[in-house]
Amino acid sequence: MRAGGLSRRYAKALSDVAAERQALEPVGRDLHTVAGLLKQNREAAAFFANPAVPLADKRRVLQLLAGRAAVQPLSANFLDLILEKRRLLHLGEIALAYDELTDERLNRGKATVTSAAPLPESMLEGLKARLRLVTGKEVYLEARVDPAILGGVVAQVGSTVYDGSLKTQLKRMREQLLKE
Repeated sequence: MRAGGLSRRYAKALSDVAAERQALEPVGRDLHTVAGLLKQNREAAAFFANPAVPLADKRRVLQLLAGRAAVQPLSANFLDLILEKRRLLHLGEIALAYDELTDERLNRGKATVTSAAPLPESMLEGLKARLRLVTGKEVYLEARVDPAILGGVVAQVGSTVYDGSLKTQLKRMREQLLKE
């Protein structure tokens, strides 16, 4: 899922500074922590969305949240900036864009692996190694289970899908038989 243009611009600016300070991953964790807090607590999100609440009060509450979450000073400054620019409620989308940019910088890719049943750890490691060879990137896996694929595995890295599912193979066989 690609983030919107404005969120991506904020994420890019933060990513550039975080890369200079060699703090890409800690800042990313901070963004997700605070975004998660806002997502879980509707009252806090409503507080920050309310235009009747003075910016100084919002800033004080945000500093308390950032302090409790032990965020990096760079992250705290960024949070203050997006609060001032009225973009704090877009933090989740900014965090996703930041993740994409971090993955690009670190030559990493997320692979979503879907199977009909949970896969053993040894098989996941094998898939990870194979996808690393195919993509040329360090791969981290997100495993999903979908009984509808019947068997086999479907792996998606970025926009590329490697479909080795039994469902797809049966569909191809059916199409071949109907052609003849």
